[in-house]
Amino acid sequence: MLYEHAKLLFIRALTPIHVGIGRTEGYHVDLPIQRDEFGYPTIWASSLKGAVKANIADKNIKKYLGAEPGEREMYPSSISILDAKLLAIPGRVLEGVWTYVTTTQLLDYLEKYVSVYNEVNETTQLKLNLPILKPAKTAKYIRHGKIFVNECELEVEDALPSNYLEQSGLKGILPDDVVNNIASRGLLVVSEVNNLGMNLVNRSVLVQYRVRLKRGEKTVDTGPWNEEYLPVETVFVSLALCRKFKDKESGVEKTPDQVCNDFANAIGGRTLYLGGKETIGRGLVKIYMR
Repeated sequence: MLYEHAKLLFIRALTPIHVGIGRTEGYHVDLPIQRDEFGYPTIWASSLKGAVKANIADKNIKKYLGAEPGEREMYPSSISILDAKLLAIPGRVLEGVWTYVTTTQLLDYLEKYVSVYNEVNETTQLKLNLPILKPAKTAKYIRHGKIFVNECELEVEDALPSNYLEQSGLKGILPDDVVNNIASRGLLVVSEVNNLGMNLVNRSVLVQYRVRLKRGEKTVDTGPWNEEYLPVETVFVSLALCRKFKDKESGVEKTPDQVCNDFANAIGGRTLYLGGKETIGRGLVKIYMR
C-alpha cells in the first residue's frame, strides 16, 4: 500500500456546526449540510483537510498536506484524509435532555476505518466487538420497555450490558471526552429497518431561520432563509493515511510514521473552526487523534 501509517481522527462539535454545500434548489432547506451517498450527515474530506491545514501554524508540517495554491512548484500531499463519517449524534429524550444516537450503518463506518487502521499499521491493537452493540439501549431512559427520543416512541429490543463500552471495544478507541459523555448520557443503537436509524438521526439536525437587517433601519434586507446545523456534541470519525515526505528545498526526509505523528501533535487536542458561520459562533470543534 502506498500509505504506510495511519491515525484515527475524531471530531467533536463544541457548538452547532454547518459544513454546507451552498445554496441549492429543490431541497427542503435553503442551505443544507453535507451528506454522504446514503443521506447521513458527513464532512467531505476536502472541507476537513482545508480547515485542518488552515489551522496548522508550523509551515514545515503544513507542507505534508501538499502545495499551497499559487506556489511555484506543485507537489502532492503526504497525508490523505478520508471523509469524516457521522458516528453519534445527540437525540432529545424526555428525561436527561439528550442521549447519544447511533445506527448499525454508522458503526459499520467506524469498523471499516478501524480495519484500515489495523491493516496499514500492521497491528491488531484496536479491536471492535460490534455484536455487543446490536440495536439496543442503555437502561437509563427506558420506561416500560420503551424510550422516547426525538419525539418518537421506540420499543427497546434489548438493553446494553453495564460494561458495554469495554466489551464493545469503544472505550479503547474513542477519545476520553466522548467515552465520558456516552457513560453519562447513554447510547441508543438503532437498526436500519425501514430507514429508522437514518430518519431518527436526521430528526436531530437543527434548522435555523435567519434574516439580514438593513443597517440602521432594523428592517429586513434579505430573507428569511433557513440553514441546517448539527448539534453540540455530535461526533465524527475520519482517518489520516500517511506516506514518506521529502522536502525538495531542504532535503529533509520524514518516514510515514513521523509524518503521522507530527500531524497528530500539530492538531490533536486542538479546537478549530470547521465549516461556515464562524462569525456567529458556529463551527467550533475539537480534534482528537488516535
